[in-house]
Amino acid sequence: MEFSSDGLAANATAQAHRRGFVTDQGWPFRLDIPQEYQDWIIVAVCVLLAALWCLPCICGKLGNSCSRAFTAWVYSRMHVFYWFVLYFTLFVIMFTIGVLPDWTVDEFVQYLGLFIVWTLVHVQKVIVSLAIIVGFMLMLKFRDRVVFLSGMEHITVFRFSLMQFLGIKVTKQRPVELFIWKVDGLQSSGGKMLKANDVFIECHMGFNEPMRTRVHNNAGHQCLIRESLQFNIDESSPATSLTLLVKDQGVVGSAELGRLMLSTRELCGIEDQTGKRRVHFDYREDSFVPLGLAPQGMVWLALSPVEEWEESDRAPLLQEDALLRVDKRRCDRMRRSAAPPAAEPAFVGRWLAVAGAPRGHA
Repeated sequence: MEFSSDGLAANATAQAHRRGFVTDQGWPFRLDIPQEYQDWIIVAVCVLLAALWCLPCICGKLGNSCSRAFTAWVYSRMHVFYWFVLYFTLFVIMFTIGVLPDWTVDEFVQYLGLFIVWTLVHVQKVIVSLAIIVGFMLMLKFRDRVVFLSGMEHITVFRFSLMQFLGIKVTKQRPVELFIWKVDGLQSSGGKMLKANDVFIECHMGFNEPMRTRVHNNAGHQCLIRESLQFNIDESSPATSLTLLVKDQGVVGSAELGRLMLSTRELCGIEDQTGKRRVHFDYREDSFVPLGLAPQGMVWLALSPVEEWEESDRAPLLQEDALLRVDKRRCDRMRRSAAPPAAEPAFVGRWLAVAGAPRGHA
């Protein structure tokens, strides 16, 4: 569309000579203001009318007494309310178009139709975006169940703590040792038909690295483990869980035979029962706590605190070991000197002769 310079000049002159609120151009008055402000007035009126149509829903979500009284009244007279809103909407739109000199009914209907078409064209993108946002919110809210269903609730992907990043030390970590005596009542692995279970145990807890025992071949449904694992527990985070997995080693990968989940609070209880109150430890039944596996089986566990030795405490032991090694070497030297000389092989004699060394023994 082409515009002449005279038309543009006339339009600029008309915009410059706006008179504001006038009463001599129509009933009851006119708003002779720039067209940009008239457009904003139309948009504001449409938004307020849309809110009026949604007023029952808005008041239903509010909790004050006026909203509850209006909701109770309007939900029993919905037809009366919306007939009144329809007539009120037509009156307000006609009145607004009448006081705005640059707007007509045809232009309003045209722009309203263009807005509806634009909304319908982009409604698919809006629905897809809303579906992504809703899905993300649901996964964030039910993340524990999602991780549990995926079988990865015992795996720590990010070993990161905001408190440690900020330099705030609030953790109470200390080392403990988990003793595993035996497992019993295990089910047969579904991947093996003609071979007994090759049992090993895998443990996951918090920021610790995964820990495993050795594989006990052809163990079957019960196995004596008699091994121990050391890891750190954080007493300031009682909800952190230890996941103990009893597995069967296969040709490719491994199959889970049973699992046990224990919180930090439960581990401290086991430690108090089996580690802090005992005087002598031995692999027997009264030193362990039997716990049930899911879906079936039993495992016998004991937990004990680990005492970390200082360098000053370790030095005497190292010195005693060094003295023992010196005494052992001295005894070996004396034993060799007291033994009768052995017959010298012929090739050793020839080699000594070539090297020029004296042949003889002490």
